[in-house]
Amino acid sequence: MQFFLHKADERGIVELGWLHSRFSFSFADYHNRERMGFGALRVLNDDCIEPLGGFGMHPHHDMEIITIVTKGSLEHKDSQGNHGIIKAGEIQYMSAGRGVEHSEFNPSSQEQTELFQIWIIPRKKGVIPRYKQRHCDLNRLNRWELIVSGEGKKGSLKIAQNVNIRISHLFFGHTLVSDPVKIGYGRLLFIVDGEVNVCGYTLKQRDELQIIGDEPFEITVNRDAHLLLFDVPLVDFDQKRASLL
Repeated sequence: MQFFLHKADERGIVELGWLHSRFSFSFADYHNRERMGFGALRVLNDDCIEPLGGFGMHPHHDMEIITIVTKGSLEHKDSQGNHGIIKAGEIQYMSAGRGVEHSEFNPSSQEQTELFQIWIIPRKKGVIPRYKQRHCDLNRLNRWELIVSGEGKKGSLKIAQNVNIRISHLFFGHTLVSDPVKIGYGRLLFIVDGEVNVCGYTLKQRDELQIIGDEPFEITVNRDAHLLLFDVPLVDFDQKRASLL
């Protein structure tokens, strides 16, 4: 297997007063030609939105957008008539498809909102936009919780791409094994917090390890950790990604 380590201090940074963002891949004013995505995974951002701050109406198209709120709440409105408050411990899915406009605001006058936003390049363009939100168990102890998949298996959110996203909360001293993946897929392990060892690498908060190869690997915990694990198809995405920038 091949491993590619990206440390937290290598991520893109945006500070706008009301918004504090960190980007794993090129996004907005942060551009790194070596960091344009990982297979079908185009965006992995974490945002902190100050009270009453947010994004006004803006368009998206042909992108699967997943938002995981970890603190506070996020108010969503869109041009399809959807309106919801996504609270900490919930996940939101918006398939932008042939085009949708939406806004996202922190509705609280006192509390910050913290979230992860994930963009996945879909299997095909021009589909009808879709919207869902549901509870997400961010504290699935010492085992994987499948939260997103292309088939909607095990109660996960079904999206328009063959991607699996799993989360786990591991206690100190525990070892967790990844699932094997199909040939042509890669895995990206993102450390939300804590510290783990993987195949000789020590990973800390907001570090990321890309794994190329279909064999399982072990994750051993040095300090209680929350993890995100992505299984994504790697092939035929360079041209698609370029057309979306």
